[in-house]
Amino acid sequence: MLARPSEAGLEFGLAVTPSGCLPKGASVPAVMPSDRERGLSGTELIGLGVFLAVAFVVPLIAGLVIDQVAHITPVGLLAGLVVGIASAAFGLRAQMRRYL
Repeated sequence: MLARPSEAGLEFGLAVTPSGCLPKGASVPAVMPSDRERGLSGTELIGLGVFLAVAFVVPLIAGLVIDQVAHITPVGLLAGLVVGIASAAFGLRAQMRRYL
């Protein structure tokens, strides 16, 4: 579909160039919105959820295993919890940096 000049200068999502730059009737696609304007897609949100779950659960399970092996019941669990929360928070910040 070719673009035609309109009041806004764009029609059908295609950019209209000044006459003489392109062959008659040709047009170039409009610029896609930046990541900041576009937001997160569904697959990015699913990936972020999986990342947060793994970043939180893996250190927590490691802390429980340390508790069982070393017989220091609350220490490993609490340490795993703190490490899991910190890793999930820093990972989330790193992933969302382009949207901030």
